[in-house]
Amino acid sequence: MRLAQRLTLRQLRALVAVADSGSFTAAAHLLHITQPAVSMQLKELEEIVGEVLVDGRRQIHLTSAGEILVRQARIALDALEFAELQLKAQRDVPAGTIEVAAITTSEYFVPYLLAEFGRRYPDVSFRLTVGNREVVHKMLREQHADIAITGEPPSGLPLRRIPFAPHPLSFVAAPDHPLAGRERIAPTALAGERLLLREQGSGTRAHLERFLRAHSVKAVRADEMGSNETLKQAAMAGMGIAFLSHQALAMELSAGRLLRLNVVDTPVMREWNVLVHEGRPPTPALVALLDYFQEEGAERLRALAA
Repeated sequence: MRLAQRLTLRQLRALVAVADSGSFTAAAHLLHITQPAVSMQLKELEEIVGEVLVDGRRQIHLTSAGEILVRQARIALDALEFAELQLKAQRDVPAGTIEVAAITTSEYFVPYLLAEFGRRYPDVSFRLTVGNREVVHKMLREQHADIAITGEPPSGLPLRRIPFAPHPLSFVAAPDHPLAGRERIAPTALAGERLLLREQGSGTRAHLERFLRAHSVKAVRADEMGSNETLKQAAMAGMGIAFLSHQALAMELSAGRLLRLNVVDTPVMREWNVLVHEGRPPTPALVALLDYFQEEGAERLRALAA
């Protein structure tokens, strides 16, 4: 009897899980079965194949026969998963994995939006990559993302842009900062203050520099920080003034640890956009996600800020 007629998908999944996790116990957790059940599946598979597939007790490694079978098992399991997605797509059921790229500022709300979407469409899963604007734009150029959640789209790419929510940015500082509580602070007053900046390549940094140029302000003192969290912590510690998205500030403002400064011509208003390549195949899952952002994105961001 041929191999394909004797082995089972459970045995192949057990072998792949052991290869991926490096232990029988971890494989059992991945498969939601007991460790003895994993061992039994592997033993039966080895008897069918007539070869030792997994060697070692503490340091698990695949034999040459195990590597061959794992390689082909992945192809078979992936093919079955793809067939399932095609069958669901044929019935217009949203399913599959969506590659999402998001700029760092959006990490304060994107997981909540995706979580709600996932509750509605349990057959859809996500691979979420968070990075600064340069990272996200690179993923779009190389088509490593199905969608991107960002501010301004990169130029020169055939992208569909779906604005889904306003994106206000303001200057903030510790409540005891000398400018805290003052009315209508002139932008030129910022020239004498220590400003806290995001790294080059950040969209927030670009918006701040654009604001300063528009008001002929040249910062005398500035410190560069690598993340929004570091910016907030530095501002709360009294290091200086930060320029941040309102979506990144809700908890600190409500707790009184940061105060929005009443600088003239702020908040700076931008838009949150979902970007997708014009040529990207409109799968049911992707269509449902784009509709969700367009129809409910702004309302859900307001609810998170409340």
